[in-house]
Amino acid sequence: MPVTHFPISVPDAATYTVKATDAGLVHYMPDLTADITITLPSPDFGLWFEFAYVGAAADAQDWLINTGSDTNYYKGGVLHVDADAGAGADECLPARSDGNSNSKFTVLTPDVGTRVRIECADGVTWNVSGMVVSASASAAAFADQ
Repeated sequence: MPVTHFPISVPDAATYTVKATDAGLVHYMPDLTADITITLPSPDFGLWFEFAYVGAAADAQDWLINTGSDTNYYKGGVLHVDADAGAGADECLPARSDGNSNSKFTVLTPDVGTRVRIECADGVTWNVSGMVVSASASAAAFADQ
């Protein structure tokens, strides 16, 4: 079967807008030179996007994945894996959305193994799951607009 859609290599830029037509594709995130704000399209039934970090070392930059409105909030969360295990902090813990208004999701200084999936099952909200690997004490966080 010929491949008609290819994975997305996200550019090293300050902003990136995800297209609804790119649903179902993995978005490969580079080792960035500055923080990036990623804007999701309007939610719609069945849309899903996956973001995977593909740098060769821990990134010093952050991702902010924005739904654009507290009405289109996140449900779920991610697992944070501490990349400097044994340094006295929690080694593995969940980072959860509040499930009622958090529309911004930040991934701090991702390392290899970071992979996040965001999908819309109801046409309004976004489900988020995955794993964030980082040496940061709080590698993932949710907030309102």
